[in-house]
Amino acid sequence: MLFLQITSAVTALTLVVLALCLIPVLTELKKAAIALQGAADLLQKEVTPLVKELRDTVADVQVVTGAAAANADGVNMLLSELGHAGHNIRMINKVLGIASDIVTNSSVWMAGAKVAGRYIADRIIKTKIRG
Repeated sequence: MLFLQITSAVTALTLVVLALCLIPVLTELKKAAIALQGAADLLQKEVTPLVKELRDTVADVQVVTGAAAANADGVNMLLSELGHAGHNIRMINKVLGIASDIVTNSSVWMAGAKVAGRYIADRIIKTKIRG
């Protein structure tokens, strides 16, 4: 019986020591849980406006990208028109080149026509004189 009393006393003493050690641990866990709850509440208060600002920013970015896409269409149209204008300028340059060649060659033709006209006039005058 003595053995059973000793083991019961040791068990009771162990439970008391365990309870004495467990009480500070449980109070620290309670403090940590309270601090964690406070941090979660603070985070909830801070995250909600942040999420709203992020949504507003995303909406603004969508507006900007939409405007950029619309401007890209305008830029593409502008570049296409510039290509057409460049083609037209090349055609005008060709026409002016041909016209300048004609003007340059017309003086040669005029000189040839003058020489031919004098030659014909001289021939006509000589035939009238002879005949």
